[in-house]
Amino acid sequence: MNMRPRLKPHAEATRCAISGNKSRLLTILAVLSVLALGGCQNQTATDKSAEKEKAKTEKPASRMPGMMLTKVSVITPSVRTVPITMTAAGTLASPNAVTLTPQVSGTIDAVHVQSGQQVEKGELLFSLDAQPFETALLSARAKLEGDRAQARYAAQQVKQLKPLVEKEYITRQSYDQAVATAMAANALIAQDQAAIQTAQINLAYTKIRAPITGRLGEISLQPGNLVVANNTALSTLVSNRELLVNFSLPQSVLNALSKEWPGLGQTKPGEKSVPPPTVEVLDEHAEHILGKGHLSFIDNSISAGTGTIRLQGLIDNHDGSLWPGQFVTARLTLGQIPNAQVLPAAAVQIGDQGMFVYLYKDGKVEMQTVSPARNTTKESALPAGSLPADAKVIYPLPARIAPGMPVALEKTSNQKGQSSEQLKAESAAHSGSSRNE
Repeated sequence: MNMRPRLKPHAEATRCAISGNKSRLLTILAVLSVLALGGCQNQTATDKSAEKEKAKTEKPASRMPGMMLTKVSVITPSVRTVPITMTAAGTLASPNAVTLTPQVSGTIDAVHVQSGQQVEKGELLFSLDAQPFETALLSARAKLEGDRAQARYAAQQVKQLKPLVEKEYITRQSYDQAVATAMAANALIAQDQAAIQTAQINLAYTKIRAPITGRLGEISLQPGNLVVANNTALSTLVSNRELLVNFSLPQSVLNALSKEWPGLGQTKPGEKSVPPPTVEVLDEHAEHILGKGHLSFIDNSISAGTGTIRLQGLIDNHDGSLWPGQFVTARLTLGQIPNAQVLPAAAVQIGDQGMFVYLYKDGKVEMQTVSPARNTTKESALPAGSLPADAKVIYPLPARIAPGMPVALEKTSNQKGQSSEQLKAESAAHSGSSRNE
């Protein structure tokens, strides 16, 4: 039987002391670890708080006040005399349109023109077979000669019987009968002369000529086709040297017209006539002038449904650039605006209280209401004195702008003395992006 040797008393005490020291050492190390970890966390929290405080006191360079100013360009209104006009959509029409029809029946012998051709008054267009009409003319002339012979014989009979009836060698009845025969023969001569004239007219109708100067329409008939008098349409012919433009304007135009055109074209005896107002024809976008003329007609009533009155202008078209039926813009001139202040159209904005412009003054934006007397797609004309003489109108408008907003002038070489005329070319490029808040 193995027996474990018993330790001595002093060895047992030493072992117990070492075991107790190890336990105390482990406890001290655990406490130090906890203290060290808490110190690191406190240091991290302290560092984060310091960084936040530093971030609050510092501002990014992009938010500096000097970097927030919007740069703008300015122009000064140009001053000139501008016509007062009113525009409306209009259509062109020919003052004279003719449907060509034959006046005699027959067969087409020749077509001397083409569809759409420009022709002058009196120009030969179509020829009909003239032989039947020439034969009718010869027959009428032959009959005239025969009746003239009969008339000479009847006149000779009257001349011979007159002394005989005076001597009562023949009865008065025989003499009267000879006189009546002579008169009937003379009547036949007059009838034959009228028949000859009719035959000549019908023969002339075989040559169909242009009754007016203008442009032909489509020609669908060819030589050999049979045409019926006053029934078959050969073509159409419209006058195009002068055209009518039809348009309507609000009834208020009558007051301006009465001042500009006293009597509206109706002058009394002894009064001096006043030239009618000018009417211009522009394209559909009112950008290019296509023709000029004058007002020629004012309707006798105002439309109850629209409150407008129909007007008509006569437009010169000798170059043939305008066509009947064309849609145009009609512009009526009703006077002039002396010393008008002219700005690009995009510089004038529309708000809740009407039209206005933005002005640059003392580094800020000001809003100035205006009442343009004339507007076009390119420019607006303000009455004289609408803006101060030294007004600096902001144009082109930046994307964001509002009254009272601080701005800075764009430093360009041509900023001083820059006018709206110099910036017209830029108007189209900036008008689409301009808006206000």
